[in-house]
Amino acid sequence: MIDDFKKFLIYGIGGGFGFLTTFSLTIFLTEKLKFYYLISAIIGYLGGIFINFIFQAFITFKTKEKLFLLRFIKFLFFQLLGLTLYSILMFFFTDILKIYYVISLFLSTGIVYIINFTLAKNFVFK
Repeated sequence: MIDDFKKFLIYGIGGGFGFLTTFSLTIFLTEKLKFYYLISAIIGYLGGIFINFIFQAFITFKTKEKLFLLRFIKFLFFQLLGLTLYSILMFFFTDILKIYYVISLFLSTGIVYIINFTLAKNFVFK
């Protein structure tokens, strides 16, 4: 139980690096390049996936190299499911509830973070 909590916290650090990538790309693409916010959020999320995987594989779950590609494919699959949920939540919070897209980004990320950790722990890095 303590080990799971420790991994959850460490996962959060890696997720933080992924989130910084997601956040930075989203803001840059939306504010500077004038992309539609949802396109920016998707591109940003995809960028965050790669940073997050490297951190999770080598620091949080201490993956051995022999299953690296298989784990990456599983991680990518679950992250793409997370991206789908993230996109739906972004749209819901921003377009339906009329919440500023940056606040929507934080809310959507928090919800998807909990789901992604559970999937990573139980199916990708088990």
